[in-house]
Amino acid sequence: MYCKQSAAITVLMLIAVLLVSGCATTAGGKSDEEMVKETASLWAQALVEHNVEKLLSTISESFAAPQMESADKAMLGTFIQQAIDSGYLDDAEVSFEDAEYELKDGEYFIYPIDLMGSAGSVSVELGLKKENGTWLVSSMSVDGI
Repeated sequence: MYCKQSAAITVLMLIAVLLVSGCATTAGGKSDEEMVKETASLWAQALVEHNVEKLLSTISESFAAPQMESADKAMLGTFIQQAIDSGYLDDAEVSFEDAEYELKDGEYFIYPIDLMGSAGSVSVELGLKKENGTWLVSSMSVDGI
């Protein structure tokens, strides 16, 4: 009887440990790639909605764009607002249909993100870094600029 009780207790303890460790590994319930996709989706939604404040909530304070000299988060906000005011983002659509997600040295890169609007279409590459548990856009490159 003692052996059966001991075995039963061991099995119950093992199940409890597995359940607890399972909960710990899924805390928050999302993988880094899922969080990256959510940030990119919010970024795209903000462009389509012409919502600069929402867009800037997806951008890192350390944002840089190699194609824009001295680019930073504030400059990006001004640039996007000017594009909205000029009508360049009228009827904007963003597609991730062909996008590939690549993790390199702790940074996710998404390319190509297709951005279409009244002014034409471009492909965008976003780089995202994890900052304080949140993936934020840290770099952006636009084909043809």
